[in-house]
Amino acid sequence: MIPMVKAMIRFALIWAISMLLTPYVNRLFDRLAARAPKDSFLEDALLELSGRYSSTLIRSFGETLGELVFGAK
Repeated sequence: MIPMVKAMIRFALIWAISMLLTPYVNRLFDRLAARAPKDSFLEDALLELSGRYSSTLIRSFGETLGELVFGAK
């Protein structure tokens, strides 16, 4: 019973962090891309991070936090 409760809490933690932080991280990368020189590698990289990788970064952060708080699976 306890492992299932821990798994449910871990899932909820990862889901909540992903849902709450992803828009802010996207906005941060968009703002940094707007300040980068036009048509530069930096601008392209920041826009790519904004569009695709921010949710993955946030999910990884949530999983790591879950591991730290609740221990290994």
